[in-house]
Amino acid sequence: MGTRALVGFISTDAAGNHVLTSTYNHYDGYPENLGKGLDNHYSSPEKAREIANMGYISYLDPASGEIEAKHKEPAGQTKLADNFEDAMMEVAQMGDSYGANYIYIYDTYNNMWVNASLGGGTRKAMNKLGEELFDMARDFDEINSDEMNEDYNVKWKKFLNENSVEKVMSQAFFKLQDEPKHMVDAYKESLANDIRLNGKEQYEDYSVEDFVEDYENYIADKMDM
Repeated sequence: MGTRALVGFISTDAAGNHVLTSTYNHYDGYPENLGKGLDNHYSSPEKAREIANMGYISYLDPASGEIEAKHKEPAGQTKLADNFEDAMMEVAQMGDSYGANYIYIYDTYNNMWVNASLGGGTRKAMNKLGEELFDMARDFDEINSDEMNEDYNVKWKKFLNENSVEKVMSQAFFKLQDEPKHMVDAYKESLANDIRLNGKEQYEDYSVEDFVEDYENYIADKMDM
């Protein structure tokens, strides 16, 4: 049974329109397989655009990056709304039309793939995409609308107004995704306790690399004990 997915790249055409280029993936589209393969082999803007233009993928080998394709189909080209929320809903609906279990969109601001599950429906997928691609919102004419779902609005304002520490930490943990899960979880717990006791101000100037180095130092200290 296939775990279907949409693999997409959002760009701007000559007329200034936002366009979703999308490819259908049929087998093993879950994050541990397709997501890992995209991260490992298609994480540059050029490679991301290339795979989004494939049109049809039967299977992507996460280890080698090799693509199997039983059919040749043109990539989807969808003009998106100028309103960011509406655009994210259109992306979610396109994934739903593919019968996709997951949607993968390349974040051109942070040079990384983000994903959203369609298991909870298109609105939840839209909310997740909006959160993950919040930097991309600046390219759209409108970010908010009167019809915006209240839950989404709360999340959106949080991402716009929160201290950047959370954003940097999130990106750092993404870079640590191939580290042993129990070690990363232990570091997260230690970090959370430190922030709870001493505040997050000490981490305000941290970069992604600083958090990665802090993790490595934490693990080294644990190994020496």
